[in-house]
Amino acid sequence: MTMGSLKRKLKRTKQKKAKKKMNEQLGLFDKMPDECLTCRKPYDKKSKEHVQTWRVVVREREERVHLYCPTCWGKAIEFIDRMEEAENDTTI
Repeated sequence: MTMGSLKRKLKRTKQKKAKKKMNEQLGLFDKMPDECLTCRKPYDKKSKEHVQTWRVVVREREERVHLYCPTCWGKAIEFIDRMEEAENDTTI
């Protein structure tokens, strides 16, 4: 096998893997909920603001998709920050 054909084969293999991963992720798109997992606020898939500000968390192994509104996501981040600060205070 020549160097050129080996490079082409590697490139094709890489493209196939990327295409397979994309197809798997698109399959999970159908499982995206219509509301925030925490507060049940409705999600508008046609809203540019919602698309840009809401957070989607994909659990590929479990084939689950979670959706969070900006308010709930912000509260979760604040909670995590407080927990990390408390942990750092006790380790000193």
